[in-house]
Amino acid sequence: MQHEQFQDVLDALVRRSGIGQEVLGEVLARTSLRAPMETSRVEIAAGNPTARRPVDQRVIAQGTVSKAVKALLDEGLLEDGEKLLRNRDGRPLAPIRLGSLYATAGVKVALTAERPTHVTTALIGLDSSRILGTAHDPADGWDQVVELAYRHVAALKHTADKKRLGQRLRPLKLFGVGVEVGAPVYNGVVIPQANSRAKDSIPVAEDLRRLFEADSSFGRSVPVIVENDVNALAVLAIHEIHYTDPDLVVVGVYDEGVGGGLVMDGRLRRGSDGRAMEVGHLDVGFPPGQEPPSAEFPESAAHTGRAQLDTGFNGPCACGHFGHVDTLAPPRRIEHELDLGSLEEISAIEPMSKEFEQAKGAFARGGAALGRALSHVSNTVNPARVIVYLPSALASPKPEAAGAAYLDAVRAEVSLSFAAERQPRYLAIRSFPANPEDIELLGARAVAVCVLESFIEHALRLDGCQPAPRRAATAVDSVAV
Repeated sequence: MQHEQFQDVLDALVRRSGIGQEVLGEVLARTSLRAPMETSRVEIAAGNPTARRPVDQRVIAQGTVSKAVKALLDEGLLEDGEKLLRNRDGRPLAPIRLGSLYATAGVKVALTAERPTHVTTALIGLDSSRILGTAHDPADGWDQVVELAYRHVAALKHTADKKRLGQRLRPLKLFGVGVEVGAPVYNGVVIPQANSRAKDSIPVAEDLRRLFEADSSFGRSVPVIVENDVNALAVLAIHEIHYTDPDLVVVGVYDEGVGGGLVMDGRLRRGSDGRAMEVGHLDVGFPPGQEPPSAEFPESAAHTGRAQLDTGFNGPCACGHFGHVDTLAPPRRIEHELDLGSLEEISAIEPMSKEFEQAKGAFARGGAALGRALSHVSNTVNPARVIVYLPSALASPKPEAAGAAYLDAVRAEVSLSFAAERQPRYLAIRSFPANPEDIELLGARAVAVCVLESFIEHALRLDGCQPAPRRAATAVDSVAV
């Protein structure tokens, strides 16, 4: 997390308003909670005693809220809304919303066998509802990823500013840049698999931030947040459902692997070093002590870090072990186990086909592996909801086709878990977009939301950062109990 850049903005707001950064964070949190809908100072001050997050429950003195809102309006993080609001007595309320002067960039890095293949960048409004521009380029290596991300953001902002100039609007302020990758991430560093050929961690945040610091056109230091892909989807999910569930698990089934994101008490939990909720590495394929001997497979598969992704169910995981969810549930494994075509083709195999039973069996085994993993997760953390992102061929297959066995098996396994009893809406299935570029855009949008969430958590002092005392002496945290 890039605390220094966040703290600089907060210090300026504290000096301007005389309000402590925690209250500024609460005001911004409550506004973002309703985004892209509008809210009011009265609604922000009142709090909600039944809200799921503690940050939304407390009553804040109206005068304190007004001072905080004024500072955030002056900064451009908030702006006056347009839709007329009224309180319970019918009196009109002045609407406010997240500001359009600021934009956040989201960068999705697509990987194949831990190697970057292309970069998609989107410039997105602070409320995450407006996409202001996109860029897409192939990449080969992390150095190129960092360079492309910087060039994309600079070009997209330049184009957006040129358009705004024609509308007599001020240039955008870049709130921050989020980078999303399908790998473990901790404090802005991408961590390779223990068995990976990549021996060193990749300091993506530091390298990218250095490029922005050398570019005076941005006018300020640019925060850079790097996040795991499914963690980013989890942050997006809690914003989309407006924190109605404080405890949830989000799982993404990608072409090569399965990842998870854990939200507890309304906050993303990454674990001690960014490896929390690695659903793909749960053992589900073989009973303990009965893994196939590694001698049956090439030495390079089990010990030198290159996952044998072109094998079926019996091949090793990317980490070198056998029987993990990542060896059974991902589309690539099912495709190579059957060798009958693409996922879309084999999922559509009809009962009259001679390959139907074989295909149905493979889909059932893959789905059962994922469902068993979700059951273990459910019984361990007891979330209120489990959201699973699947390729469209698995999320909405033809009812009688072979691919339907995958989701049937997932549901059957989850329904048997102790934690899922008497929870009819427990498992929520979402489909990834059919177009690969739209999947990458979803990732870019998700990680853009992570930047705002990271700023709010830092303002509320929930991110573990322990900065030296920098608050103005006049700052107050006026909270009514």
